[in-house]
Order: sequence, then C-alpha cells, then structure tokens
Amino acid sequence: MLQTHNLSITQGETTLWHDLNLFIAPAERLGIFAPSGYGKTTLGRVLAGWQQPTNGYITLDNQPLPLRGYCPVQLVPQHPERTFNPARTTGAALYDVWHPANDWLEALAIDPELLKRYPSEISGGELARIALLRALAPKTRFLIADEITAQLDPVMQAQTWRFILQQSQQRNLGMVIISHSKALLDQVCTQVWQSEP
Repeated sequence: MLQTHNLSITQGETTLWHDLNLFIAPAERLGIFAPSGYGKTTLGRVLAGWQQPTNGYITLDNQPLPLRGYCPVQLVPQHPERTFNPARTTGAALYDVWHPANDWLEALAIDPELLKRYPSEISGGELARIALLRALAPKTRFLIADEITAQLDPVMQAQTWRFILQQSQQRNLGMVIISHSKALLDQVCTQVWQSEP
C-alpha cells in the first residue's frame, strides 16, 4: 500500500496541500481532479519521491520510499520531454531501466525506429508513450500518471488506456491518475478525489 501521512506541501507562501492522508492499495486507481494551480502536479512529484514534502511523509508497505536504486513508485509527468537527456537516444533512456519485448512496443504503438532517435526528433505524443513504457518496468508497483495521454489523439488515448488498465489488473499495479478530464477519471479510476468548489 502507498500511503501519505499528514502530508503538507508549501511553495513560497502558498500551502498547496495540508495534512493529506491518502491510501492507495495495489490495483487501485485513484483519480485526482482539481483546478489548474491546485498543486496536482506537485503532489505527483512528491508521491514519486522527486520532491520532498514540507511536512509529513510517504510509505510503501510501511517503509519509506528508497533513496537509492529503482523506486517502485514511478511518475510519468505531464511534460515527459523534461525527463529525457537530449544527448541520448530514447532507446538508451528506456534500456537503462528495462528491455521490454516487442509486444509491449506494439501495444503502445511505438515504432522500434523511434528508439534510435533523440528526444527532439520525435513528437510529444511519441515521447509520452516511450516515457510511459519506461515507467511500466516490472519493478514498478505504483504509477503516478499526470495527464499522460493529453498529447494523444482520441484513438491513441483509448488504446493506451486499455493497455494501462490491463496492466493494472494483471499485475496489481496501483495508480494515481491526475487529469483535467473528469469524464476520463470516471471511466478509468476505481475512485476519484475531487476538490471542493
């Protein structure tokens, strides 16, 4: 179980989250729906260990997130281009983490030729799917998905979500899904957290 304990996040003089207590079980898909500027992306970064909270802490099965090695909580950010080294191919970035079989590439409509290219040489949607594939390594137990299909056309969005839901069910992959689309969250999540108006 991924759990936050009285989590507070402050940026500057603004408190984005205060005494937040979340419980995400394996295979659970928690949607987070709130207005822009509410701090959803920052929360995703904190949940994945990319950023430290102001107060409180996070545990995975009652243990702190690992500070070294592979973190079982992986974040696919809204702007995945920022997570790739522009001087290395996308394939090199992927293979640092794991070597997925060809059927994984097919499921996410990733042409193997794209893995020979640099991040600047492919589209945002293609890069988003490669970032998702990288985050779905076998050691990942919880996925933080921040607007991960926003750059995809409706057909590719549907295909991608079918594959993600299949993974969630087959391997008990827990998820926190951040989106501006309430309709999407209602469709793919087991529960949705919504800010008060």
